Amino acid sequence: MNDVLKPELIWIEGRCYRVNDVMTNVSAFQEQDLYETELPYGINEDENDEDDNKIEIKKVDDNRYCTSFHVSKHYLGSIIGKKGATVSRIGRDTKTDIKIPRHGENKDISIYGSNESSIKAAKRRINIIVMSSRMKQTATHFISIPMNLPNIMKQFENFKASVLRECSGVGLEESLFIRAEKLHLTVGVLCLMDNEERLTASKLLTEARDKYITQLLQNYQPLKIRLKGLSYMNDDPKEIDVLYGRVEEVNAPAGLLQQVVDAIVTHFYKAGFMDKEYGRDNVKMHVTLLNSKYRGRVKGVDEDTNVKKNKKRETFDGSQILSKFSDYDFGTIELNDIHLSQRNSMGPDGYYQSTCVISCNKQ
Repeated sequence: MNDVLKPELIWIEGRCYRVNDVMTNVSAFQEQDLYETELPYGINEDENDEDDNKIEIKKVDDNRYCTSFHVSKHYLGSIIGKKGATVSRIGRDTKTDIKIPRHGENKDISIYGSNESSIKAAKRRINIIVMSSRMKQTATHFISIPMNLPNIMKQFENFKASVLRECSGVGLEESLFIRAEKLHLTVGVLCLMDNEERLTASKLLTEARDKYITQLLQNYQPLKIRLKGLSYMNDDPKEIDVLYGRVEEVNAPAGLLQQVVDAIVTHFYKAGFMDKEYGRDNVKMHVTLLNSKYRGRVKGVDEDTNVKKNKKRETFDGSQILSKFSDYDFGTIELNDIHLSQRNSMGPDGYYQSTCVISCNKQ
């Protein structure tokens, strides 16, 4: 249950909204008037207005304006509501006429109104519904930094062999280890339901590079990252679900990589395409090494597609691993690319299939 004194906040197109009660209908979303000091990462009202101005609104005639935009068909039912109640309420509240594509039609949503502000208000309401629905879907993609260079993979295989040879513990077995070709640092996960959304996400990743990443890394290119040390997700080292490697900068100030990944997630978050994990402002940077969800994985079958649904995860005892290999050094890589990766997929090199790849180095 949400704390009524600290309601959940979400960002849509640069504007902040609060959710009064997740059990109520969409009309419970209200625009949150925040002072500049309350807005994360220095976002202010001028920037909010700038985001609003990105909406393309055309004048139809002397008394009507119109805008059209893509929404995946998977979300249309939520926008329409039971017997059309939700879309009718939005139209009534904003004094607009909203046209929703019929089943089977490959068309955009269109909003007509007597002025631009009412059209913008209706679009924001629809965006809120889409974001709320999106966050309930299973992730289809994730933003990743590949860590599968030959030197890292070799050290990982050595680590794996040593663990299996020297460590024993309840639930510890070979199938828990990620495949070396898929080693990566996870930045954030998201759900993309069609090609249009994949194109939008690719554009967002490119924007994040141009607006934030290039500036942050300008004096430290190529940024070198060391994969060294172990940690785990659970509270008890004898009952671990995920054991991961930690990362650190080699030729740059500590915390620089954290700023990079936080900037990416915030950019996607404000565009309504990504949620913040457990409400954290900072990404928990991790390179998964062992994961209990891989247990029993069949060799030659992708770990993501081989997970049995509704099966309770069985933790493993990683206390000996942490004791013997706590400072294990897997090696160093250069941060050259950041990927928008597809889950449940495999590219020709054994890594996840990429929807978009951006370069982090100066062109």
